[in-house]
Amino acid sequence: MTSFRNFIFLSTGLTYLLIFIGGLVRVAGAGMGCPDWPKCFGRWIPPTSIEQIPSHIDPATFNIVLAWIEYCNRLFGAIVGLSITITLFLGLKHYSHLPHIKWPLISAFGLTLFEGWLGSVLIDTVLNPVTITLHLFFALIIVMLLLYVSQEAYYLDNPDAEKQSKYPSNMKALFGLLAFTLLFEVILGTEIRGGLEMIRKENPMVNSQFLIDMLGPFKYAHSILGFFITVLCALLWYRVVKQSLNPSNLMVQTSTGLLLLIMVQIITGEVLVFFDVIPLIQLFHLWIASWILGIISVQYCAWKRSGLIDE
Repeated sequence: MTSFRNFIFLSTGLTYLLIFIGGLVRVAGAGMGCPDWPKCFGRWIPPTSIEQIPSHIDPATFNIVLAWIEYCNRLFGAIVGLSITITLFLGLKHYSHLPHIKWPLISAFGLTLFEGWLGSVLIDTVLNPVTITLHLFFALIIVMLLLYVSQEAYYLDNPDAEKQSKYPSNMKALFGLLAFTLLFEVILGTEIRGGLEMIRKENPMVNSQFLIDMLGPFKYAHSILGFFITVLCALLWYRVVKQSLNPSNLMVQTSTGLLLLIMVQIITGEVLVFFDVIPLIQLFHLWIASWILGIISVQYCAWKRSGLIDE
């Protein structure tokens, strides 16, 4: 059982790293660094010189840095897939009788296989924006499932955790609304970034602010949703910290952490709008959004396990 706990934590951490690496591939423009799949320029190991490129592939598509960035992304994805596979095997071995462990694990494994297939579709469609969005969306679902299982596994060894805490009983809708809105906000942000890239490709000489203005109402929708998420996080903090009895340190600290991360997102978002679309800030803006979703998953699991205050 210890091995299962180690692997579920490892799989969760590796999946978060893979989301970061995937974002790095995107901002570096390395998505087509390998123009074929699963090989890279017809090789299992990317070429190190233009002479190693197969004759049927245009040499103009070869960039050794981008090729190796994309190759490392694929290699790390394979490692994550192997880790999740081992986690599923250990989970079914020890906890097949527990539906709240078994089915999220099976779902995460199935989505991981789907993500691998979707990666090949990305190459075949030359980075179709809709496919990119789906690729990110399912990655976020996978990491939330793994976090949920991680916490449930922790509670199996610590059955008294959260038992002394009592939270308002009607918070399920708040968690659900916050998670849904956050997912939609991430998808909208990804679509805005895809739109910026398409406009920049057609207008390479214009500045970033002009590109953002060309997006029209989409940029305002993203900001409005961000404000709504801030209100929801503030409400969640109030319900956990002020309206609960003996809230755990986990719930109090994660509620405060949510507000701080939302502030960071607002600041980085404004930097992207008013100064420049800086790739590094884009990368962390997306990655922090995945942290926020993870915290929501952790909080929901803790709330569900606690004593509840009828209202």
